[in-house]
Amino acid sequence: MPICYYHLIKLIIFLLLLILIVPKAEIRRLAVYGIIFGSAYDVIGLTIGYFTNIFRWINFEPFGYNYLPIDSPVSWCAFYIMYFYLLPKQKPLLYAFPISGIVMSMIYSRVLVNLGMFIEPDFLLRLANFTLWFTYATWGYLKLHKYIEGKRSAETT
Repeated sequence: MPICYYHLIKLIIFLLLLILIVPKAEIRRLAVYGIIFGSAYDVIGLTIGYFTNIFRWINFEPFGYNYLPIDSPVSWCAFYIMYFYLLPKQKPLLYAFPISGIVMSMIYSRVLVNLGMFIEPDFLLRLANFTLWFTYATWGYLKLHKYIEGKRSAETT
């Protein structure tokens, strides 16, 4: 099977997991956060990676446009919807969750390299990227969620 189909398989797996794990109403509620913290960050990162020639997706052939594969931003959106849905409320677990996301993303990116789907930077650059991404996404989601919930409660009173 050509490597380009691995991208499609990866996307299907992420979308199936999303449908199985997250209720439809929560998908609708969390989609904007997934787009902001998953898709948008991914597209910005891939654009920077492309123009600096530090990292990039490869072998996505018909499933992309120019240097952007279709599956990556959609997969990250689905991932972050699941991530925010499962994000614990308790403080110790709240800190452990992004750390586990960073570790799993580091492992996952290595698998993609081994499959011939991605050219990645060195270990420290990947670690810095995922640390920044998960920290920013978790903090941003909590701040936005708190702001929106506060606004909703103020409107109902």
